[in-house]
Amino acid sequence: MSADAVSSMPAWLRLGRVSNLPTVLSNALASALLGAASGGHALRSADLAALPPLMLSMCLFYVGGMYLNDAFDREIDARERPQRPIPSGEARAQTVFACGFGMLLAGWLLLGLYGNDHSRFYGALLASAIVLYNVWHKDNPCSPLLMGACRALLCLCVGSAFAGGTPPLLCLAAALLLAHIVGLSHAAKQESLDRIGALWPLAVLGLPPFAYALLALVRFIPDGAPQAWQALTLASLLAIALTAALALSVARLLKRSAPGAVGQAVARMIAAVSLLDGLALAACLPQPAPAAILGCVAAYFSTRFLQTYIPGT
Repeated sequence: MSADAVSSMPAWLRLGRVSNLPTVLSNALASALLGAASGGHALRSADLAALPPLMLSMCLFYVGGMYLNDAFDREIDARERPQRPIPSGEARAQTVFACGFGMLLAGWLLLGLYGNDHSRFYGALLASAIVLYNVWHKDNPCSPLLMGACRALLCLCVGSAFAGGTPPLLCLAAALLLAHIVGLSHAAKQESLDRIGALWPLAVLGLPPFAYALLALVRFIPDGAPQAWQALTLASLLAIALTAALALSVARLLKRSAPGAVGQAVARMIAAVSLLDGLALAACLPQPAPAAILGCVAAYFSTRFLQTYIPGT
């Protein structure tokens, strides 16, 4: 899409990077299913009623964090990305600050209504991590870890609401999600310069598909039942799809054939979060959930489609 078409999108959509919201929804869906499975049950009717408000809560946290990112970075954006809504005069910094903090508060209150003590605790940590990241991410070598912690805490917020605690399976999913975000955040730090520095931190992107593929092999091969082989096949296909999507993104980073290539590669990595969610479900759930996995795959393609209209970075 042309730059003129992108700039014609409403400022509030571009401030919130709302094209990435399908990845937040797939995060919440996968976390809910993994949390329920850790508690020894599938999603019950009461769980299904609570899931949409919890998804909305996570969207509020995400969009609020994106608003605060632009508000805190307004002086840097004025130099490096003057087309962003605040330096271009489309939005006032005070209004963006108010909206950002307001959405964080609304997200936490909604989490409090439909979650439990565990999810409320993780929600408070998530809001704190979002603010800390936005205040202190420039020239901070640990900022990719902070960004990764935000997504990992999103997983824990929702998953703990259905697990009644923080079981090991949920911790594993959060840790591997963190690893994925750390890798893409390293690349995102170089976007304004349209270059990529050291390549070795990108290797962490390979950890989640490898770990989930290994887990699927260990879980399903000894079983030998037809259902186990079907689950293994599905997990393998998702691991291959995720690896291919990440490999294409890294290739784009290395080639940098046109201005903006770094941002486009990072956007692809963000969309791949939904493929990671689908892989987590395929590898970890005791019973296959093809509809949920298909939903995660659909979230990936939805994100890629929306990113053609609203930049994801």
